[in-house]
Amino acid sequence: MTGNAPTIAAIATPAGSGGVGIVRISGGKAEAILEQMVPGWPQAHPTHLMRLSRLVDGDGQLIDEALAVIMRGPRSYTGEDVVELQCHGGPIVLRRVLDRALELGARIAEPGEFTRRAFLNGRLDLTQAEAVADLVNATTDAAHRLALEHLQGSLGEEIRGIVESLTVAAVLIEAALDFSHEEHVYQIERDEIGQRIDGASARLRQLRAKFDQGRRQREGVRVVILGATNAGKSTLFNTLHGTDRAIVTEIEGTTRDFLEEEIQLEGVALRLIDTAGLRETEDRVEAIGIERSRELGERADLLLRVIDRSRPLRAEEREALKGDLRSGRPVLLICNKSDLPDGRSDEDHTLCARFDHRVDCALGASPALGTDALIDSLAALARELTSGEGVLLSRARHLQGVIAAIDALARARQALEMEMEHELIAIDLREALDALGDITGKVRTDDILQRIFSEFCVGK
Repeated sequence: MTGNAPTIAAIATPAGSGGVGIVRISGGKAEAILEQMVPGWPQAHPTHLMRLSRLVDGDGQLIDEALAVIMRGPRSYTGEDVVELQCHGGPIVLRRVLDRALELGARIAEPGEFTRRAFLNGRLDLTQAEAVADLVNATTDAAHRLALEHLQGSLGEEIRGIVESLTVAAVLIEAALDFSHEEHVYQIERDEIGQRIDGASARLRQLRAKFDQGRRQREGVRVVILGATNAGKSTLFNTLHGTDRAIVTEIEGTTRDFLEEEIQLEGVALRLIDTAGLRETEDRVEAIGIERSRELGERADLLLRVIDRSRPLRAEEREALKGDLRSGRPVLLICNKSDLPDGRSDEDHTLCARFDHRVDCALGASPALGTDALIDSLAALARELTSGEGVLLSRARHLQGVIAAIDALARARQALEMEMEHELIAIDLREALDALGDITGKVRTDDILQRIFSEFCVGK
């Protein structure tokens, strides 16, 4: 709880001029500050009821007319008394209102401090607190939907359900320690403990398996364009981005380093990366760019492999395509320059036909050909890479906690099967609970102790 914490204040709307700007104040002095800023503010004014008010400075001079509201804790965003002043949105007005709040005893809020207080006061768990930032920063429909789901508590509820089941298992183990002289007590509960460990492990593995979908919804799909020099990679980049962002010439090796831009396609963000053309070169700078291209390709969520269909594939291109097929990662094969005679060999045709996702196009033609089919294929793959039912993880921190819990439960299950000391099983279960508690910020060892005393009456 933050009952003794200082009162904080900040401008809660973006910098710049606007129709409305909000100054937010939270803490024990919030209502007293409001009463001094608004002459004649009614005593015991109802909570959550806006009132048109005159805001004045220390000399009683008018700063602004604003809508003022007091939201008394715990029914507020932070769980404390919160005042919001909806002023005219000029920067001078907002600065003077904030300065007056600071004069009256508030201090300037640190970044994220209102949400941090909401967490400390039990209004939000950590996943919901993170979702607030994700909601503010969301630039696509997919990121917005995921942030809303987490803000409404979907991930926290899933983690708490797993924690609840494992807490019962931990209670049974702790009880067995106190009744270890009665071997039948532990044997009776052993099956239930195993079932709870197995059930929790299965749910956590499902969360882990869908992490990439959640990450892509939140951060965007990492799309890397690879191919030989002059295959049309930069033209593809410009076509998708809708600008002449990448330099396009007939000279091989024009692109020396990667370019990255974000585009949106059917509500999904694509982090589009153009790379240096792949070839053998003696140029040291170009060689560095080519090595970076290969590294980026290895980390891609989706690879756009571009080939020039007007000529036979080079040996290194064939090997790259075969590597794409072996990797199992999503690849869209783009056979460019379809306005020219097809120069590929029968072997090349057979190799290209093995790709499930491929399009023929002429990106450099006037007008360009095949762009609609290209965008449709790209959108379908983006939807597939970001689709996911149920609760989704979206942050590396969440994934780390889930993996740590899975590992701890695997040790607990093994110890249970080997009939090892109860203390060792209990340690592994506590580690799993601690790892899950890192995700929501809710689990403490005291939870287990309280359950032991209330349900098992240990020591009676």
